[in-house]
Amino acid sequence: MLCSTAGCQTDSTGTQIRLKSSVDRTEVPFNRQLTFSVEASWEGEQNRFSISPLIPPQCENFEILGSSSVNQTRMEQGKPISVKTFEFDLKPTQTGLGRIGSVQLSYVDNATQDSSSLSTQPTEVKITAPVSEKGAQYRTVLLICLLLILAYVIYSARRHRKRVEIDREWEEKKQAEKEEPLEERALRQLDAVAGEAEKGESGQFPSGIYKLLTGYLESKYQMVTTGKTTNDIVDALTRLQLPPEKVALIREALSACDLAKFAAERMEKARCQEMVSRVREFLEQNR
Repeated sequence: MLCSTAGCQTDSTGTQIRLKSSVDRTEVPFNRQLTFSVEASWEGEQNRFSISPLIPPQCENFEILGSSSVNQTRMEQGKPISVKTFEFDLKPTQTGLGRIGSVQLSYVDNATQDSSSLSTQPTEVKITAPVSEKGAQYRTVLLICLLLILAYVIYSARRHRKRVEIDREWEEKKQAEKEEPLEERALRQLDAVAGEAEKGESGQFPSGIYKLLTGYLESKYQMVTTGKTTNDIVDALTRLQLPPEKVALIREALSACDLAKFAAERMEKARCQEMVSRVREFLEQNR
């Protein structure tokens, strides 16, 4: 198997995604197919990153017949490794040298909302003259192809039904969120963030509190917080004529999150509990 591996890229939290591409053979007869695979792997759970749909590669002397993807998790040295594999079925269009272009994988860090991308290297495969087919072998291959097509149809139908169910659940969830008071939803999110801190998982606490508060402010006051500094956000709240004590609480909370994010200042459990209490008070008073 011929592999072409992209260099690892490190995001803001220090987590790495490793990207590699491969073909199942270095030479392929004109009347055979080739499988081109792209594999992304990282340490941690599947939901650590959101992977964008992969754009098929640009090919020379190959035609893309279909594609699929699968998620897997394996253990390496006692640590969970998440793997997302994309496969493309390629058919030669003429003999000679075939070329599979680079593929770009874009992703979002769900913890920090940072986005980035990685690319594979182009791959070359030799396309040789067609091989002869014998009657019995041809019938066997035909039967296998029919079985594979049947399996793919069943798989696609199940996948479509699952997608429909997921979309329906998502719509129901979004409708319920619209009907739920904004403060109630924010308080429920606060309970989840506080629960992680109570378990001693305080590393993500500042990011969770920051996202909760900025998301609430955007929905409540129709303001933009993305790309804004804490001072910009506080100035905007002041112009909205919020009570000074509420503005001061927001400033205190966001400033503490900034220190934890950019100065690597770790929040102790007692500090996390105090901030949860202050934010809860703000949300309950702001109903």
